[in-house]
Amino acid sequence: MGRDHAETFESLRGDVLAKLVDIRTSIDRAYERIPDDVVSGHFDVMLNKMAAYLGSGDAAGYREFVTRWAAMREGEGFGPEKVVHSVVAIGDVVVRTAQKKFGPGERTDFLRAVTDATALSARWLVEAVAEQLSERSAQLAELEGGQ
Repeated sequence: MGRDHAETFESLRGDVLAKLVDIRTSIDRAYERIPDDVVSGHFDVMLNKMAAYLGSGDAAGYREFVTRWAAMREGEGFGPEKVVHSVVAIGDVVVRTAQKKFGPGERTDFLRAVTDATALSARWLVEAVAEQLSERSAQLAELEGGQ
């Protein structure tokens, strides 16, 4: 991680963002009804934070952002599984764009860092979903016990 990764990321940003907007309906059908400029903003915010994480390595700050971003998407009607899919798709597009731009065997440390950031994001989101399910199960058990 470090400045080199952040600079590499920034060199890909335009291509990544364009690709994400192009494939948005394959990420989630809900993106179909959202105008290009709005969906571009959704993705760009995530790209900004991923770039910052790659530059700083601040996992706590990145986790806080990813959790808030997911909550906002869920508040807009995106299901939790679709939010996880979106985060993974964003990382995948970054990796594929880098592979095309730099060629085989180049920037492997950057590719590994993006893959790790994507995996961390997905893990955090899955943990949050598991925690929500656990809380709901406890609530249900409490309600059933009170009858």
